Amino acid sequence: MKTSTLVSFLKNQNAKAPFLDKLKIVYRPYICPFDKLLMLVNDKDTVFDIGCGSGQFALLLAEFCNPKFIRGIEISPGLIENANALLKNHNYPNHHFSVFDGSSLPDEINTSDFIFMIDVLHHIPKNSQVDFLKKLYAKMAPGSKLVLKDIDAGSLFVIFNKIHDMIFAGEIGNEFSFKQSIDKLEEIGFKICSTSKKQLFVYPHYTIIAEK
Repeated sequence: MKTSTLVSFLKNQNAKAPFLDKLKIVYRPYICPFDKLLMLVNDKDTVFDIGCGSGQFALLLAEFCNPKFIRGIEISPGLIENANALLKNHNYPNHHFSVFDGSSLPDEINTSDFIFMIDVLHHIPKNSQVDFLKKLYAKMAPGSKLVLKDIDAGSLFVIFNKIHDMIFAGEIGNEFSFKQSIDKLEEIGFKICSTSKKQLFVYPHYTIIAEK
């Protein structure tokens, strides 16, 4: 699946979002390996997207993977409205997005085959990151998989993500290194199924697929 195909598809969507959010919705596939993440899901799977934002990844899932159901959470009510609008306009009925209170993870995670966290972990306060992963592990069903995609603090290029977050999110991220993330997940009880690293422009990505 080509990144240019994803961008072309997103350009044709009528996202009712602020200008900066529209830019992120359309062009983020150039700096985030969505093409590889989409290859993990098929039409028999149920998906939960933690930090679903404006619904961009969910929309790509609906178009290119057609999973049985897509759920997601996000702390911003405005972004949840955008996500619902995107999927409604796309005529994909099997979705539900809700506002996250920052503490209680939904029970529906227990019914999901794949739980995605795409560039979410480094936005969680530093002293809460491991506790969040522990809560998530407790909610997941045995055999389900966490797909953790984040920025590698072990790379010197992490500075560019910190600048990015200051501009677009008004905060400095709390990135783990690739190795730290693997170690933390294994300490919690996850089984590491596969890992990969990929640099897109100045962004050093890692992806870890971990099974409960």
